[in-house]
Amino acid sequence: MFKRFSDVALQVLKAAADECKRLSGSKVGTEHILLALTTDAESLAARALASMGIHRQDVTNEIQRMFPPPVPAVITPEAKSADQSVVVPVTYSDCAIEGFGRSQDHCRYFGLKEVMPEHVLLGIIDVSGCGAVKILEELGANLSFLRRHIMFLMARQCTSTQAAPPIREALVSGLTDLIASNLESVQALSNLSVRSGNRIKGLPDRNEIVQMVFLGYMPDLLCTQVVFQRHLLQEALKLMAERTGPLDQELTATIVSNSAQHLRLQVRQMIESLWSSDYRLFDQMLNEAEYDLIGSVIEDLWWAQSEEIALHELFDEALVDHRRKHLLNLQKRRLEISQRLTKLRTRLAETIQQCFMKRSISA
Repeated sequence: MFKRFSDVALQVLKAAADECKRLSGSKVGTEHILLALTTDAESLAARALASMGIHRQDVTNEIQRMFPPPVPAVITPEAKSADQSVVVPVTYSDCAIEGFGRSQDHCRYFGLKEVMPEHVLLGIIDVSGCGAVKILEELGANLSFLRRHIMFLMARQCTSTQAAPPIREALVSGLTDLIASNLESVQALSNLSVRSGNRIKGLPDRNEIVQMVFLGYMPDLLCTQVVFQRHLLQEALKLMAERTGPLDQELTATIVSNSAQHLRLQVRQMIESLWSSDYRLFDQMLNEAEYDLIGSVIEDLWWAQSEEIALHELFDEALVDHRRKHLLNLQKRRLEISQRLTKLRTRLAETIQQCFMKRSISA
């Protein structure tokens, strides 16, 4: 379950277990993980939460209000003495386990090898209705804006350390790892059925798994990379402006436009690379019209994300100047863009399904 977790991410989980014990919880839930993520004020996850006004004491108060501890049973001195010698293993809620899986997905989406605390945060807020999400909503956090700010902070960190893998490498490694992980799971289940003598019929074969990964994960992976690459470019433009002075608007527009075309090309090369190497899947490659369909959605996402970034910067400026009426107008436009981005993500998933599902699987 924690195969890809970095040491610092494991420390967060240990802190979550400690918080669960301190607050008399029966299982470590996403609410305890959220609390643990606020502990290190300098961490990227804690800074993203602080940007939404979410701090350690706020989360503690909400856990105590929303998840009160059970009434303790009367414990005799003999039972208490015996209990002290027993080490109770850490158990996690179903929501927490689902969040761990999503954390690993987010790590793959960025083309990285290890799960970091920011991936854990992204993972738990993906679990609809979980304790962490309920607390964040109760405290007035906008989850879409929180995801955006996490992405922004990650891009800033990667720009300063030059740690972001190239987009094609990130896309290929992400999908390749997802395919390998699912193949391992099916193989383990097959081995278990043989050992137990309880044969399982209908397990998906390799080609079916590859197809399901393409359809199930590629939209999220592509959306993540489009947003992340746009934030990376924005940070690179800021760094360039700091070194050379304000950039000409026409030059900036040309750089952004060329980057959109480059991203579109990289996505095509990623598909062709996976198809022509280990994961040749269908009888026919995508045709030009289908590449154009996917590419057009990628570009629409890119430009919608560009608009969202520009609106956020205007919002921050208005916030400093206390222009209340302007803030309300900008906030309305930000919400509209957020809804448009959601629709574009859905459109990308539908487009990929349209292009891939109609092809027959290679034998």
